[in-house]
Amino acid sequence: MFEKVDLYINKMPFSDSYKSLDTPLKQAMVFAAEELLKDHYKESLLTDRLIALQTLFVIEGEDEEYSKMKRHGVTSFATKGVSASFEGDNISPDVKAILGEGKSSKKAFVGRLI
Repeated sequence: MFEKVDLYINKMPFSDSYKSLDTPLKQAMVFAAEELLKDHYKESLLTDRLIALQTLFVIEGEDEEYSKMKRHGVTSFATKGVSASFEGDNISPDVKAILGEGKSSKKAFVGRLI
């Protein structure tokens, strides 16, 4: 799985933070992203694209150290005039949208004729 995800990410724009990692760390990040998605979704739904998007989401969060705070349950953070509030979970909004969840998803509604 790593090889397919790695190939996918290397084709994506704005993936420099991933590309700068050494191979063992790339493998660990892809593994962590895949395992996190398995905790929330059926394995049969997971594609290379979803794992790639989640991997980049995780790396981005780790770069800014937001992921660490979210893992520890921090919902709001402020320092020297800068503040941040966290909502949601550790799943990429892009992944949620693709799988039909989240704000940008389109859901069908079932009606009843009388």
